[in-house]
Amino acid sequence: MKRETIRTILVTVIVIIAIVWSVRFFVVEPYRVPPGQMENSLLPGDRLWVDKWSFRWGHRTPARRDLLVFTLPSLHQPQSAGDEVAMARCIGLPGDTIRSTGNLLFINRKAVAQPPLILEAYLSPDSMRNDVNRTLRQNKAQFVEQGKVGSDRLLFLSRYDYDKVRKQLAPDSLLYPVFLNRDSYEITLPRKGKNIRVTPQNAEMLAYLLTQYENCPVTCREGKIYHGDRIVTQCRLSQDYYWVIGDNRAGMADSRTFGPLPHSLLMGKGLWIGYSRDPEKPFWQSFRTDRFFTRPL
Repeated sequence: MKRETIRTILVTVIVIIAIVWSVRFFVVEPYRVPPGQMENSLLPGDRLWVDKWSFRWGHRTPARRDLLVFTLPSLHQPQSAGDEVAMARCIGLPGDTIRSTGNLLFINRKAVAQPPLILEAYLSPDSMRNDVNRTLRQNKAQFVEQGKVGSDRLLFLSRYDYDKVRKQLAPDSLLYPVFLNRDSYEITLPRKGKNIRVTPQNAEMLAYLLTQYENCPVTCREGKIYHGDRIVTQCRLSQDYYWVIGDNRAGMADSRTFGPLPHSLLMGKGLWIGYSRDPEKPFWQSFRTDRFFTRPL
């Protein structure tokens, strides 16, 4: 083979690699869905194509119900090498007041419908484990068990699956809804560049944001923010913050645990499922072709 031919092949390969790398880094890239966070909207083994251009270089901002991909805040990173990527749905934008009562969600005092496949919390007596599990499996109900509360098991399943098995699990004490403390809250998200008055209600949240994301170490004591010995009565933030919730309410990697998500941690917006395979099945039987090139709900 001639030297010029070899050189042409090498240059072509390098150009192709550079183009593929540039597209993945700047424009769109597939991500493997972390287990548990977005079930049943997304499933383990889904490959989600993510628009990386819009938020980083396109100067766009998220919209409500966008499926956001982001770097997990450092305080909630597991003890492993590299930053962990998380996924959740955007339900709150800068300036919004969000109130959750466990089973109802209000944005700016208006009740909003929640995604149809979210997993909600239910309790079931541990002594009836076999009977309840058998009924759930017979009805092909997908559920997640998350430990115990007293003598009851804490289960997460969709409202659709709960309605399917409710009559079969009479009396109601065999499986009944419960509202967890982490699902009851009220918060007003700050706007970028706007003066925010510090109150006893928002002092702890603002102190956390200033210290963690705004490079302004402060302390919060008795509903007041201190910068050194000086009391901070108002502040201004340099970026927008969003409220994100996973469709699987059993999952913990969302704003219920780490608070408002800063724009600086956004990686992109989920567009569609490129391909999907069930990791629990043999390779030749694992492909979920009905999910190929579909948009998540």
